[in-house]
Amino acid sequence: MRNLHFIRNKKLSLFTTAAGSAILSCFVTGAVIMLLGFIVARIDATDIILSAMSTLALCIGAFVGGYVSGKKRRKNGLLMGALCGVIVFVLIVVVSHLFSKTVESFSMPTKLILTIICAGIGGVVGVNSKHSRF
Repeated sequence: MRNLHFIRNKKLSLFTTAAGSAILSCFVTGAVIMLLGFIVARIDATDIILSAMSTLALCIGAFVGGYVSGKKRRKNGLLMGALCGVIVFVLIVVVSHLFSKTVESFSMPTKLILTIICAGIGGVVGVNSKHSRF
C-alpha cells in the first residue's frame, strides 16, 4: 500500500507531461476545426479564410496544450509550453502526412513558429495561474 502512495505522488517527467498535454492539444485542435467547419459550411469561404481558420485552430490547440503542461508542471512554463508546441507540431505533420500526403508546404516554418509561441504563452499563463486545491 505504501508503494502505491509513492507512485501517485511521483513527479512526471518533463517529456511525459509535455506529450500528454500535446495529445490533449491535438484533440482540442480537432474540436475547434470541427466547430469552424460547421461555420464554414454555412458560408462560402475562400482558400485564404480556410487557411486562416486552420491556423487559428492550431494556435488555440497549442495554447491549451501549453497551458495544461505549465499548470501540471508548475515551473518552467515557457520551456514546457515550447516543448509541448514542438510535439504538437510533429504530431500534426505526421497525421497530415498519413491522411493527405501534403506535408511539403511553404507555411510550415510559420506554423511551427506560431505553434511554439502560442504554446509557450499558454505555458507561462498556466504556471502563473492560481493553484487549485482539489
